[in-house]
Amino acid sequence: MISYLSWKVIDLDSWKCTILLNTWIWYEININDITYSKLLLWENNSLYIFHNITENSQSLYGFLTKEEKNMFLEFTKVSWVWWRSGLNLLDLWIWNIINAVINDDVAFFAQAKWIWKKTAEKIFLEIKDKDFINNSTKNNLVTEVNTKIQKDNKEKQIKASLVSIWYDSFIIDDILKNLPHDLNEIWEIIQYVVKNIK
Repeated sequence: MISYLSWKVIDLDSWKCTILLNTWIWYEININDITYSKLLLWENNSLYIFHNITENSQSLYGFLTKEEKNMFLEFTKVSWVWWRSGLNLLDLWIWNIINAVINDDVAFFAQAKWIWKKTAEKIFLEIKDKDFINNSTKNNLVTEVNTKIQKDNKEKQIKASLVSIWYDSFIIDDILKNLPHDLNEIWEIIQYVVKNIK
């Protein structure tokens, strides 16, 4: 059974990729939109793999992290959730999913493509009490949520400050999307944004 692959990308589509291994064997792997966006930037890389073997077929599903893979497997255990729906749920981002479970936000799951209200309720009920991600991972994800919230709040403050002195909000948004990771202080970020406004 295949659990991990490293490769060179041969062909890339929004829901699958074709890869070439050093052994000159080509594999087709089912992926979600987030993985697709990452692979657009990568030529050579690796994914965690779920190798699904049935009586009539074999399929590969690729994930950026072990946590994504584990969560996908839990999703597909829920009746009415097939593999494509499971990948669509992962498009909501893991930390958003964990946050929704923590906050009892059932409606959040219905945001995924092909997930209706009744299915969203069933997914929530079946995964909310499961320890399919260990405590250290949950703590890491909660930390990631808090970091993301802090980052969003910081960017809102910066945007509000610059818009108040007549800078264009759309241009500010574009620059903040490509902000260097080493800029943490608000004054540094404002200086960077102003410098890059054309």
